[in-house]
Amino acid sequence: MNPDDKSWQKLVAAARRAPPAGDESAPFGFSTRVAALAFERPSTPESAFARLSLRAAAVAGLLAVAAVAANYSAIMGAFDDDTSTAAADDPIAEVVDLGS
Repeated sequence: MNPDDKSWQKLVAAARRAPPAGDESAPFGFSTRVAALAFERPSTPESAFARLSLRAAAVAGLLAVAAVAANYSAIMGAFDDDTSTAAADDPIAEVVDLGS
């Protein structure tokens, strides 16, 4: 670098005149405000599709429970009859029975 370079000398002089850096920590309560904003619920209402889809899921669940309750005796009756499940375990015997 040339000693005649005045721009470098001006930059060094300006850096020396700069005010000293103060405390660079976050202000009091900053982390609390950030956490509160992060967990804040949006003030906009939910969309109609979201509300209807949740209701539809609840209705479908109730219908499924009602269907199982209505057919409970048929479901438990299928587990009590071991002879029908033994025949159902052999697909070849079922095909032969269909042919005769």
